[in-house]
Amino acid sequence: MLTDTPTSFPPSDKADWLSQVTKELKGRDVSELDQEVNERIRLSPLYTAREVEPRPPLQRSAGWEIGAYVNAGTNREVNRSALTALDRGAEALLYRLYRQPGTDDIPELLADVRLDYISLHCALRYPGQDPAELFRDLVKYLRKAGYDLADIRGSVDFDPLLDWSEPPFPPLLRLLDFVHRWMPGFRVLQVNAAGFNNGPSLADTELALAIAKGAEYLQQARERGAEPATVNKHLQFAFTVGTSYYVDIAKLRALRILWANVLRGFGIEDAPPAFIAAHTDHATLSDDRDANLLRLTTQALAAVTGGADQLFLSPAEGGDRPATPFGHRMALNIQHLLRLESGLDAYADPAAGSHYLEKLTEELVNAAWDRFRTIEAQGGFAVAVEV
Repeated sequence: MLTDTPTSFPPSDKADWLSQVTKELKGRDVSELDQEVNERIRLSPLYTAREVEPRPPLQRSAGWEIGAYVNAGTNREVNRSALTALDRGAEALLYRLYRQPGTDDIPELLADVRLDYISLHCALRYPGQDPAELFRDLVKYLRKAGYDLADIRGSVDFDPLLDWSEPPFPPLLRLLDFVHRWMPGFRVLQVNAAGFNNGPSLADTELALAIAKGAEYLQQARERGAEPATVNKHLQFAFTVGTSYYVDIAKLRALRILWANVLRGFGIEDAPPAFIAAHTDHATLSDDRDANLLRLTTQALAAVTGGADQLFLSPAEGGDRPATPFGHRMALNIQHLLRLESGLDAYADPAAGSHYLEKLTEELVNAAWDRFRTIEAQGGFAVAVEV
């Protein structure tokens, strides 16, 4: 018989949990359930409020931009891929360019793409790349097309310590000065952390290298007369999420805390939060499309729970299989489902309050900061890290 009387449960604490787990393990040590991320980080399977110091939720805007990779090919094929992605709900387009586009190419690549409604991103994937030239040609197109530059959001992925043996800081600083004056929503400096992603056991090293490179950019800019706060406003971090769900969530959360610490070291208080563009790891995909869909869903969930500002998912075809329209569509649909069905876009920090994730975030922050301090003591990223 059903009653309206609520069921009462006796109070319990971690000691009760340990007692029950000990019985279930039948003599085995409870420590066997611990997760060893690496030799520096070992986690219990359960944490309570008494064991984890509460941290305020991360300060950032709720939600993320649904991103799409744009196919390569002829100008017409690239443009068709972009328009198809927009029709399917993409909010950020990433053009992966394999040659330097000329002034006649850009209008064809961007035909019918309304750049005041979405964000535009360009990744240069060819020898002799010149982001400054691409940016100048893009600005010429925007002006000719009648756009207000202040309405344009996006990025040109300029990572001097990744792509050049002699980092071209002077043209980068000229771009920074221009966007600071005329394009406040555009980013022309990127810390690409993809090359530092070597699995969950090295997540703290990945974070340390990323913030060390970012700190190097702020320092190099300051030595050349630029304000670090200005540089920070036009900088983004690109991170890869892989196969370790909880570590990937905590990694992105930790990055924001670590970068805020770096900014305070440069005398920058109340700065905008780190901007994170998250990408899934194509190397984790196989030739099994259905299995890939599950992997992509898990990676996407980790990225948005960790607080990514943008997310770009690989098409579901893995290995050496060419991407298909279905694969591209699923890369967008997964994100729409996370937004429309799960409501994750309503929360600035979806993982806040999880004792386990808060503890993992704290451990990654502490371990990464120690590694970062070692890098700085050795002369900073450009000196201590072989590039």
